[in-house]
Amino acid sequence: MFMGEVKGMAKMRNPRRDELDYLFNFSNRIFKYERGGWNLTFVRGQLEAFSMDDILVIEEDGRIVSGLYMKPYKVYICGAVLEGAEVGGVATDERYRGRGFASTILREAVRQMTARGCDISTLGGYRDRYARWGWEHGGTTRTYTITERSVRYAGDHSGIEMTMYEPPDPTLKRKIIKAYEGQAIHMVRPKVDHDLTYDVKKFVGMEVWAFESEEGGFAYMVALRSQDDGSLSVLEHGGDPEVLAPGLRKAFEEWDLKEIRVPSPGIYTEFTPFLEQMSMSWVLHPSRQLNILSLRGCLEKLLPVAERMAGAVLEDISKPYSVTLGVAETGERVTVLFDRGCEVTDEDGEENLVLGRCQMVRLLFGQERPSSALGLSGRKASYLDLVFPLPFHEWRTDTR
Repeated sequence: MFMGEVKGMAKMRNPRRDELDYLFNFSNRIFKYERGGWNLTFVRGQLEAFSMDDILVIEEDGRIVSGLYMKPYKVYICGAVLEGAEVGGVATDERYRGRGFASTILREAVRQMTARGCDISTLGGYRDRYARWGWEHGGTTRTYTITERSVRYAGDHSGIEMTMYEPPDPTLKRKIIKAYEGQAIHMVRPKVDHDLTYDVKKFVGMEVWAFESEEGGFAYMVALRSQDDGSLSVLEHGGDPEVLAPGLRKAFEEWDLKEIRVPSPGIYTEFTPFLEQMSMSWVLHPSRQLNILSLRGCLEKLLPVAERMAGAVLEDISKPYSVTLGVAETGERVTVLFDRGCEVTDEDGEENLVLGRCQMVRLLFGQERPSSALGLSGRKASYLDLVFPLPFHEWRTDTR
């Protein structure tokens, strides 16, 4: 069990499992989960699934007065797997605020996640609150808006059967999980996370629907309806896009909807042409707040993905070029070599680019090319624009 010193009489440690009731009530009092539409059974189930090593608390006067959790995960990105941890539940008792407890516990969380070999960390909350520790808006989600006018381009839905998933239904659940795991970007979920997502459900009123064609094609969506049932927000989807598109049209007509909003990774996927065709409009926005804990880990794992996406452009490079990227706060340095492709090397680069942690997130995982996001110019901008930003996306069902 971890034990650390804090200023004054306070101490930082991992909680005991018999303190979970207190932690749950403590967090619920501060965050008021039900008011935000959360399913309390889901929140409690998620807390119970944690290892106590993944929760940090500060104790003073014999009671827990501050805490957070670090949920470890693996995210599959187009064949690569990043190691990550979601930070959540960052809270301090009202009577103990203003003493730096949140800062202390967040610094320790970053230290522990880095020591464990995490490539990235994600969290929600306000950007201005967490930027000082390196979290910045990153990843890209493209959200499509389907309207009464545009949905007619989804195709014929007469051969589509629509079924609500109700547990226990192991056969249908296996199909849903297989479709989820077939997506270009997804979390590598352990069984407990699949159970919490599809059986317990994260939000009150969340529904899981399956679409099957007469030919055996399969797709699914996890969604929330608005209070007036006039609009639908899809939280996650997967499977065959040729089944999902007419399935969404069937849901649109049977439920008398006015609008459906469908998120998708910002990169081109097999769903992109179908969603573009049946949508009135779409917008790009950040997926999550990211913190790069290992610059080398992110580059070694995702540069091959970027290289494949850039295709023949990188192959046409006639003269090698290298740039060393550095993180100002940590001193980490990694060189990217462009030579009929791109790769990480230990050699010093021809040029250097030292950035703060938040700027590094904008370089690697922003919504714009580096030349626009950071105002770069010259060869540095030309080459970095070829491979950045790297792909990252989180489904709303996977955020915590």
